[in-house]
Parts: sequence; C-alpha cells; structure tokens
Amino acid sequence: MELNRIYRWLSLCCMVWLFVVPVSAGDVAPPKSIDLLVPETEMSFPFYGNRLWAVKSKSVKVKSLSEYDIAEAWHGYKKKDMAAVVSSLRSLSDEMGLNDWFVFELVRNYVNTLLKTGSPLDRVVLEHYLLVNMGYDVRLARTERQLLLLVPIQQPVYEHEFVRADGKEFYLFFDDLESTQEKLSVIMPCDPSKEDVGKGQSFSLLFEGSPLKVRSGEDRICELDDGKISLACTVNEGVMEMLRNYPTMDIHNYVTSVVMPQFQDTILGQLKPQIEDMTQCDAANALLHFVQYVFGYKSDNDSYGHEKIYFIEENFYYDNNDCEDRSILYAFLVRSLLGLDVQIVQYPDHECTGVRFTDCMTYGNGYYVDGNFYLICDPSYVGASIGKCMPEFRAVEPRIYVVKESTAGDDHYSPLQPRLEKRFRVPSIPQNLVNL
Repeated sequence: MELNRIYRWLSLCCMVWLFVVPVSAGDVAPPKSIDLLVPETEMSFPFYGNRLWAVKSKSVKVKSLSEYDIAEAWHGYKKKDMAAVVSSLRSLSDEMGLNDWFVFELVRNYVNTLLKTGSPLDRVVLEHYLLVNMGYDVRLARTERQLLLLVPIQQPVYEHEFVRADGKEFYLFFDDLESTQEKLSVIMPCDPSKEDVGKGQSFSLLFEGSPLKVRSGEDRICELDDGKISLACTVNEGVMEMLRNYPTMDIHNYVTSVVMPQFQDTILGQLKPQIEDMTQCDAANALLHFVQYVFGYKSDNDSYGHEKIYFIEENFYYDNNDCEDRSILYAFLVRSLLGLDVQIVQYPDHECTGVRFTDCMTYGNGYYVDGNFYLICDPSYVGASIGKCMPEFRAVEPRIYVVKESTAGDDHYSPLQPRLEKRFRVPSIPQNLVNL
C-alpha cells in the first residue's frame, strides 16, 4: 500500500515537471494553425460552417470608379493565370451539389476572405471576373459612389431591387462588406468586357434534384405524431442555415423544389404505408389532420419580421410554420403520395389548397376550374376535414394558383404577390445598358 502511494506521488511529480519545465525550440516544433498547413498557392475560406480550400487568386487594385480604371483592373486579371482559380471554385461547386445561387454565394465568400482588407471596388471587380468566367451573364454597373453587380435571375425575386434589360431582370448586388448604401436613382452601366456580355447564362434559383452535400452543425431529430400518423426524420442544421435567407420566390417553386432528395424520399417512404389502404378522401383527411396538428402555428412577421416561405424540408426543422408553409407541404404530400391535382388557394392574408379527387365522392366547400371541381382542404384550419373552408372566407372569391412542375424561366403569377408587394424595380437606368 505504501509503495503504491509512493508510486502515485512520483508519477504526479513527473507530470507536473512536463508542464512547468520549458521545452527548447529545437525539441518540439510549434503547433501550426489550419491556415498554416495550406500551401501558398491555396487559401481557405468559410462557407456555411465549413472551411473550404481553393486556389489563391492574385489581386489587382482598382484605382477608381472610372470606366478606364475598372477596365484596366479587369484586364489585369486576364493577364494572370486565373484558370486554376476558376477551376478550383467550379470543382468545389460540383462536389457540394450547389445550384446557381449558392455558386454566387461561394464566389462572394471566397472574394470577401481574399480581399477582406481591400476596397469594395476590388472585391466587386474580382467577383465579376470570376462569375463571368464561370459562365454567367453578370454585368457591372455603378452609382455616383459605388460599383455593383447586375445579376440576371430567371425567377422573379421579391424584396430585391432589379432593372430590366435585354429581356432579363438584373438584380442589384452591392459589396457585402459595404456598411452603407446610398439611395438609388440612376445606375450607369460600366462593363469592361464587351466581348463577353450576353454570352453567359442567367442564374436559376431552382433546385433540380441534385442533393446539397454541405453539412455542418448538428442533425436535428424530428419526431411527429398526431395519434394516427407518425414520422421520424433528421434535418441538418447547416443546410437549414443555407436556406434561412434564400431569395423569396413565387410559391410554386417551393411546392416542386427538391432541396434534399433523400430526405423527401425518407418522409414519403414512411407515410406511404400508413395511408396506402385508405380511400383518396380518407388518405387526404389523414394527411390534412397530420399537418394541422403536428406543427405549431406562428406568423412570419412574429418569427422573422418579414415574409419567409419554407421549403418542404424547413417545416421539419422549425417548431412553427404558417398557412402558406402548410399549404406548400400539404400540396407536396397530396401530389407525391396520392397523385392528385392540387392548387394553391389564396384568400386575403390566408392560403390553403384545393384538391381534385378522382376516386371518391366529395362534398363541401369548393370551386370549379374548367369544369373540374376542387375541394377546399385547409391545413391551417385545425380540426377541419377536407371540404371545410374557414367561415370568414366562404363568401370570398379566392385567387387560384395552378401547381405544376417548375421550369427555369416560367412566367407564373404568384398568389402571394398582392400581399408581399416586394417587387422593387429601379425607376431610372440608361437605355444603353443593352449595349454594354
């Protein structure tokens, strides 16, 4: 026993000696940070909780807002070997399954890290150069004090200023690190790459079914049960953060979007056997009550202070949703599981769905479109079955929106548009923008 105590005492002394006796520089090399391990030809930068590595670009200083100085800087990049930089960013995009919008964010994060101490002019010009060389029809413009990107997006975007030119809508993006933004009046076109203008593609905000392979943070376990239907799934925190501030689109894009194909297959795979022996009406009722009861209700204004429309996956991450989120989710479930025609129905400050049943008798509140009867199914009218419309809307003529598969460039009317009123077109821009 005494020997054991002596042994423990000697061991403790040795441990203390290791921590307090200085080690000479020749004995142990100092620990290296992650960035020190990156080759000089590469750089690391953050992207939604991940640390990515790409070929490091050489920077070019932009002297002023004059077209001459901007053109000089832009062509300065042409003289450098930028192909490796563009290729490394494109490879990252492919590896992570990024759509056009996240490619745009990838490039901006890269440039903001590389030129963090540079000027807004420096960052915008490099962003423009990289995006053009990645195949996009991005253009440059300027106000009296700032340079900005004109980004063509195929889908109408809300809450963002835009101009029209060449039959496209170009959305205005200022430098991310610029703290102030002047009031816009006149935007002057300024593009040093006239030979490249119009050759690139527009950005699409759609998710085409390629899974986002960006993961960070924790996976949230979601377990939902209304007493008749149950569902369990996991949703990645990092992916939800990517979608948190996604540009607001027309509502049909959310019904048909597939952000995480495997996730959608998982929830559909669990729900299908629970309703497969039911009639259409019984299954639609079961799904309706499931959506009504398993989520808490909270308006976007209370949750975010502005309109925020959920993709299918986001409903399973947050504790609350609202009427258009529930309508989008219910429409997705009915289309996917029952194969029925579903429409989004809009009343003043409220959305629900209309479903055209084919194998069961339907009675209740509804409407006709082209001779077909659609039964009101309201995922926010808690306790109501199919065919029950909220009393205050029964005498109100709704706006009807047809849900179909989205294609880039579709010109759809959004039932949310009258409520959102978030299409901001810049009123004055020289017509010669089309001749950049």
